[in-house]
Amino acid sequence: MNREMKHLKFVLKYYAPGIFDTRKALRAYKSQHPSTIRYWSRYIAGVAASLILCIGIGYYLMNRNNQPSLLYADNETVTYTLPDGSIVTVYPHSSLSYYSDEFGKKERLVEMTGKVRFNVQKNPSAPFIANAQAATVKVLGTQFVVDELNPDSVGVSVTSGKVLFTAKDEKDGVILTKGMQAYLLAGEILPEIADTVTSTTQTKRKFIFENTPLADVLKELSEHFHVQLSCATTGKMLTAEFDTDNLDEIIMIIEKSLDVKIQKRPIK
Repeated sequence: MNREMKHLKFVLKYYAPGIFDTRKALRAYKSQHPSTIRYWSRYIAGVAASLILCIGIGYYLMNRNNQPSLLYADNETVTYTLPDGSIVTVYPHSSLSYYSDEFGKKERLVEMTGKVRFNVQKNPSAPFIANAQAATVKVLGTQFVVDELNPDSVGVSVTSGKVLFTAKDEKDGVILTKGMQAYLLAGEILPEIADTVTSTTQTKRKFIFENTPLADVLKELSEHFHVQLSCATTGKMLTAEFDTDNLDEIIMIIEKSLDVKIQKRPIK
């Protein structure tokens, strides 16, 4: 009853014949109930801020999970351990990436550029797949090197185990086992197995060149490593010493020193 009387007095106070001033009534109500209005304003603003924060966090987490993990090496070789325990050695100016939320579920897929050595943990239920720019290597557990530093070919050499070496997006390829090497030339769809030389016939040698024509350097290296090396620019001279049996490392140093591009092909 008291509540109804208050409402009646409120109407009578602001009533005029033919007119009920709602604006004046609303101002009066606000002046009598300021805390209630401020409370609801703060409540609504808080809810809106919380929603915006939740949306922002969700968007960040969703995009963070879609970003691949990137492993790279600038001027020095760097070794990394993948989530499955596999070890990768990334050579200078090379990189490797993978999606951590998908790695190991059905397969272990990595993308690479440059030159990377792999020591893969065995897991038959999740094959390890290394995608280079122009080739793919699929394994269950082994040690191998993928080298695409030379723009004209991709090379794969196997230290242990067995791999399937194919051109990218192709099903047919070559099977490589311990001690075997193969190269995929630019524009080809089937890799070629290279003639390998056992450690008993090929020994480590120190190469010394004193102002030697590049053509002569490539000839000597080709004969020693049983490959075919060529270069469009052969008029340059080289002065250098190489105390290594890693031909790819020698080629990379020559290319950077003389600003040339050297092509490496297996001897047919």
